[in-house]
Amino acid sequence: MPKKLSEYWPLVWETLEALTAHYGPAIDHAAEQLGVPYGQWYGWLMAAKIFEPDPVSAVRLSARAAYTNPALQEARLGQGVTLGLLAPAGTGEYHLTNAGHAAVRQLIDTAYAAMAPLHPLPDADLERLLTLLRRLVEASLAAPEPPGKWCLRIARHYDPAGRAGMAPQLDQYLSDLVAYRDDAHLAAWKPLGVTGQEWETLTHLWHGDIVTLDDLCARHCVRRGYACDSYAVALQALIARGWVGEHDGAFRITEQGRRLRDEAEATTDRYFFAPWVILTPSELGALAELLAQARDALRPVSP
Repeated sequence: MPKKLSEYWPLVWETLEALTAHYGPAIDHAAEQLGVPYGQWYGWLMAAKIFEPDPVSAVRLSARAAYTNPALQEARLGQGVTLGLLAPAGTGEYHLTNAGHAAVRQLIDTAYAAMAPLHPLPDADLERLLTLLRRLVEASLAAPEPPGKWCLRIARHYDPAGRAGMAPQLDQYLSDLVAYRDDAHLAAWKPLGVTGQEWETLTHLWHGDIVTLDDLCARHCVRRGYACDSYAVALQALIARGWVGEHDGAFRITEQGRRLRDEAEATTDRYFFAPWVILTPSELGALAELLAQARDALRPVSP
């Protein structure tokens, strides 16, 4: 059993990651058959269904995708119109067309079909795991703010409510908790008054997985939709705050920056795990064991 609550987060994430590997490629293929570029099916097509009855827009997408250029989101929504999957519903807003609704249904059915053969745990154990996760999701929805529940409430729109089998329900509850983790993290760093680019850049330096501007641009310019110059601006803003230092083109997080980033992570954990008080120590132990077993069963066997 993990010694502290923060150690449960990797278990949640790794289990969802292992489960997604079984249906993600199938959805990618189905989406490409519809003309949706690789990797974009969730970003705007499925999001348009999630937001109903409200329209999808770059502004709404940016509420959770805080590190992505809204202009890129707008371009992708426009592409959805070109494909006949979205229709304009006002300035910068879009609704799914009939073809769009059919496409979303096809992708969901594809995911459920890919998960149908999965039995990562005996039925009784999987039912126990689902019960524990459901209680955490419900407690998160009922928890006082901050954080807000925007990401979590949106994620809940996909709940199959047990109609698609236990593996899709596991996927739902894990996705719900990931969404609430996003709510918690956004609530931790948004009050600091930094941009998404600045915060993501600081996080990379905190992890130590990026050192130069070229590293940062290679990692994010295409996927986030920002020019490399804008990341240079973000780095200079972090330097001006005293959170980052630079020497001969290499960037390092300062002690002040590390302390602030550590505090934000601790705040994220505090917000995210506050609802977990509903579980007893024995239930937490069972949750850890069942998540680890499901994760390991879902991961591919190494040759």
